[in-house]
Amino acid sequence: MIYRIAHVLFNIVNFLWLNITVEGVENVPKDSRAVICPNHMYWYDPLLIDTLIKKPVRPVNFMAKAEIFSNKFVNWILKEVHVFPVERHKVSMTTLRTAMGILNDDHLLGIFPEGTRVKPGEKVKPADGFIFFALKTHSPIVPVHIQGSYKFRGKIKVVFGKPIELTEYYGKRLSAKENEALGQKILDQIYSL
Repeated sequence: MIYRIAHVLFNIVNFLWLNITVEGVENVPKDSRAVICPNHMYWYDPLLIDTLIKKPVRPVNFMAKAEIFSNKFVNWILKEVHVFPVERHKVSMTTLRTAMGILNDDHLLGIFPEGTRVKPGEKVKPADGFIFFALKTHSPIVPVHIQGSYKFRGKIKVVFGKPIELTEYYGKRLSAKENEALGQKILDQIYSL
């Protein structure tokens, strides 16, 4: 109930505050699992991505840094809108079980491959969690590119790319170097959308 109310409210915010162009949202699976992987510019990114998936309305279960869950009210709201905590430098078993459970139940998991907010034009190495979850649960990765400005009536363009299937890697044990190379390849695809 809270999620649906929030979905409506943030759609109103999107309409009044931003000038949004969306492409490829039909690439998000309608009833099966996927790892949704957008670049990360601003704190509003997960709310924007979640509200753009409308037909059918499917919550994107985003990971967020554990520090923002310290306030009880914020903690309650975040959980109601399908956001769960992750320690950025040491992923707990609870986080692993939560993320894997989301995908194994054929829901959408949202992860920012950069691992943190990144200014436009800035480059960072990809975090490796999104590859791990996609491989372990045989889930496609949907690359998403956000560009533009969140200022009042700012132009924002969001492109959802075609799902990336990692079937050739299923069952293989990737080295840290191979994992990083694969993550970088996907991050480059996100930026190229």
